[in-house]
Amino acid sequence: MSVQEALGSEIVVRTWPQVRTMTVLDVARERVVSHAAEDSVADALESMREKEVSCVVVVDDGKPTGLVTDRSLALQMGRGLDLEDLALGEIQQEEVSPVEADTGVYDLLEHMSDETARRVPIVEDGELAGIISISDIVVLLGMELQLVANVIRTSAPAYERSATDIYD
Repeated sequence: MSVQEALGSEIVVRTWPQVRTMTVLDVARERVVSHAAEDSVADALESMREKEVSCVVVVDDGKPTGLVTDRSLALQMGRGLDLEDLALGEIQQEEVSPVEADTGVYDLLEHMSDETARRVPIVEDGELAGIISISDIVVLLGMELQLVANVIRTSAPAYERSATDIYD
């Protein structure tokens, strides 16, 4: 379902020539940990620790073929398997659905919803260019709301109630 469908057909989407749609590459994390499917889980875990990330993108010749998350690694460790002998390809999430770098953020949200994906690799010319998570989107939306609030705050009379007045 598109944003327009969700909001109703009366909604008019205005575009201005000087305004550019924010793409996923504008907000994606470019610090991506990637490994080949034949690499050991132990090596991937060490890379994740060093780079302080929660996901490894499994690649074949630069193209994303799967994901391994900290959660999937924890589940494997709970099974008592030897991480040195276990290849990433054996535990990777098979269904990975990357999006192109020029995809708009709203289209990304629809894609994530359709695929029930929490993380999505970003590709440019078929090669891994970044990754974005639902947490990244939430932070982005929070920053955007703060910018809107700042604009309103500077052009409107002060609001007389505080958040604690409302929620206490």
